[in-house]
Order: sequence, then structure tokens, then C-alpha cells
Amino acid sequence: MNNEIIYPRSEEEVLLILATAKKEGHLLEIIFDEFVKKPFSMPVLWGCRAYFYGLKKEELSAHPVLFTHLALLSAMDGDLSQAKAYVQFMGKTPRLVKMDTYDMMDICRIKTELVMPYISDAMFFRIVSFLIEENLVPVMGLTLSACRPSILNGFRDFTRYGKYLKKSKDEITEAACRLYGGSVGQKVYEIMLAEWYYQNNNCFEALILVTGTIPLIEQEKDMRCLFVALALQMKILLVNGQTKAARPLVEKIRKRIQITGWDELTSSLNAIECLGACYDGRLQDVERWLDEIAPDENKGIFMMDMYAWMVKVRCYIQTGKYMAAYVLTHQLIALLIPGRRYMDLCECYMLSAIIYYKMKNMEGMCEELSKAIALAKRCGYIRLLADTGNCMVQMLAIYQKEYEEDSFISEIKELAYSVGTYFPDYLKSPYEYYEPLTQMEEKVFRLMAQGLSNDDIARQLGKKTGTVKFHSCNIFRKLQVPTRQEAVERGREIGLL
Repeated sequence: MNNEIIYPRSEEEVLLILATAKKEGHLLEIIFDEFVKKPFSMPVLWGCRAYFYGLKKEELSAHPVLFTHLALLSAMDGDLSQAKAYVQFMGKTPRLVKMDTYDMMDICRIKTELVMPYISDAMFFRIVSFLIEENLVPVMGLTLSACRPSILNGFRDFTRYGKYLKKSKDEITEAACRLYGGSVGQKVYEIMLAEWYYQNNNCFEALILVTGTIPLIEQEKDMRCLFVALALQMKILLVNGQTKAARPLVEKIRKRIQITGWDELTSSLNAIECLGACYDGRLQDVERWLDEIAPDENKGIFMMDMYAWMVKVRCYIQTGKYMAAYVLTHQLIALLIPGRRYMDLCECYMLSAIIYYKMKNMEGMCEELSKAIALAKRCGYIRLLADTGNCMVQMLAIYQKEYEEDSFISEIKELAYSVGTYFPDYLKSPYEYYEPLTQMEEKVFRLMAQGLSNDDIARQLGKKTGTVKFHSCNIFRKLQVPTRQEAVERGREIGLL
């Protein structure tokens, strides 16, 4: 029997270890052992955050390396000011980084700063150069990549540098190999390039690159890179109508997670699977994910779970929960702006535009869509907008009445139309499956829902009772119900009330 411990440990296992240690009076020792001496995953650190927040100042002063963990937790919580404050407890990194003035605590600090979004890009590249020149690599637990559906994308957003990937292939590959160790950096580069190809609508080139990379990643047994590669392969197949080829990839990834113990990837995998249900219009599966599996924003926004949050907004839209979608989207926007997460911001502005569109606020829709298009045009996020399908086509038709059409918008519209032909039910809210009510029918329906009789509705609207009865009959027919009570129930189910 194989009793070998798999690292990183699961959250459940680490929580049990910490709870026992606290009871026995040696919590600090065990925290140090589990989170400094051994590999750990970001979701497990997040799950154990209460133990870190409970540490006393004198305990942290005795083990200042734990400030790095508190900084990571603050970044995961979207509080970059607090993250910066924790890092500065270990000192301040000068503009010119030199080894002769550095000790191990300084090294620990700058390795933490490497993934902190509050540092400038110039400082990021200076730190990378310093670590490589001084042979202080690989950096364990490094979470940097352009690929978004996984923990690999970390806190920094490099997607806006996609256009430099081919120009600077050798330099980027060498740096990535040194930072990650072994040949993993080569695979990171290839996955980033495949993501860039995909966003620029070079889907076939992206698919060739990622498909060729997968067997090599499997040999390296790097589960995080493999997850990103398989997830990207699945997305490319999915949005090009190849759903039968895409679905088995979910199970393939799930089996790999079970074998390797990389439970931290499960949340993103469940979200990817739910996104497939959104595209197919499988509302029961969408609602099940929302009710049973989706992360809960009321318990805090875990920034490393950004992919799942974006899927959750889509699920809220698809189930007619527009207010919940609006609140979550704007929570995310407030967290993303300080970290300069442009791709995620672009997606949030796009989702916000969809919410306004569904709520029939065309002015708000155009304003949010303008922000999304500006970012997409600047950074090359073509597929990000186009993959919205019919909803994007409909929004752009209204948007173009206010703004001039250009080649970029035309390309998005054409691609979105193509996606819409494959997935006509994607982002279609429940009420859209029924014939729309007229403005007068909506007024009658709202008063009907308040329990008013036909006579009362007629008096309030200044209409004849017969006219109200006529509109009521139309409401019953359109909602496919025989009675007032059932009409009201159906209206609440599908978000009309």
C-alpha cells in the first residue's frame, strides 16, 4: 500500500492538522512547517486564512517570512494596500536591486513582490532579471501566465503583452524556463502563445499549438500547465460548435486531478463544465451549479477564483437574476481596477453591458459596451467579446446607431453571429423563451401580481374592464398558463416580476 503523502495537501487535511495543533498549543510551529517548509496551494492558504489572521505580532516578528503569506492573502482578497503594507514589514525594495546588500529575508520579500499586482511592470521585469542573474530560481509556487481559466494566471495580467510573444520568443522562453525550472517554462510560453492566437481569432493555429503541447506537458507531469492546455483546447472546440469533442475533456481533466491530488483546480473545472451548460442552454445544470457548487460572494471574493466568478455572472444572467449579476459584476470591477487586470475588466464591462441590455437600459448598455470595446481593441481581445454570440450581435446592432462601425466591431459582430448559430440559447434568459409582453401588458401584469382585480386595474390605468380582460388573455397565452395565479408564478420564475 502506498502511504506517500501527496503535496500540496488538501484544504480539509491541512485544516484538521491546524485545528489539532491549536488545541495542543503548537500552532505557530505547524503553520511554519505546512506553509514554509512544504509546498501548498493558494486555495488551501485562503481556506486557512483565519489561522494566519489570528497570529500575534510577536509571533510574526519571530517568523517574518509569514508576512509573505499575509500579503498573498490580502492580494487574494483584493486588498492591495494591505498586501503592500505586509510586504513592507520585511523591508523596502530599492529601485536598483543588488545582491551585495540583500539577505534571505530580502529575497523572500522580492519573490513575493514578483506576483503582487501593485508593483509596476518595470519593477517586475527588474526583479525577474535580478533573480535570474543571481541564480535565485526557480521560484517555487510561481503563478504567472496569460491563461485565465486556472490558478496559473496569478495576480498579474500579461495578456496585453500578447503581441510581443512571437517577437521575443527566445527571451521570454528562456526567462520562463529559468523562473519555473526545467522545461516547464517552454510549455508556459506555448500555452500563453496559444491563448494569444485564440483571442486574435487564429483558432486553428491555437489548437495546433496547444494540442501539440499537451503530450509534452503530460510527460513533465505538470498538472497546472496540463489543466490550462486542456481547458483552452476545450474552449476552442466548444465555441466552434464541437461540443461532442469538448465534453470528454472535462472528465479527462477531472481524472487527472483525482490522480495527482491537485484539488485546487476543481473549482475552475466545475466552472468550465457549467459554462458548457450555459452554451447549450441546459438551465437545470446551470441552476444546479449556482445552488450547489458555485462560490459564494457573500463569504468574500477569492481573487484566484476569478474564472468561476465570471461564469457565475453568466449563470445569474441566464437564470434572469439580473440584480444579483449586477452586484457581483461591480464588486469584481472594484477589485480588478487597482490590479490592472485588463482582460478580466474587459469581460466585466461586457457582462455589465449585457445586464443593462437585459434590463432594457440601452443607455447604460452602450456606456459599458464602449468600455469593453475600448479595452478589447487596445489589447486584442477579439474572441472575448465575440464568444458572447447572439447577445453581442443584438447589442452591437443598437450600439452602432450611436457609434460609428469600424473594422474591429465588424469582425466581432461577424464572429459573434457565427457563435450564435451554434448556440442560440446561450445567455438567453428564461423569459426570452416566451413571446414578449407589450408595454401595456407589462403594466397590467404588474398590477395583476399585486392582487388587483380587473376592475381595479382598469380604474388605475384609465381603461375599460374589457380592455384589461383582453390584455389578461394575451398575458395568459404568451406565458402558456390558464389562470392569474399561474401567470404570476410563471412571471416570478422567469424574472418578469
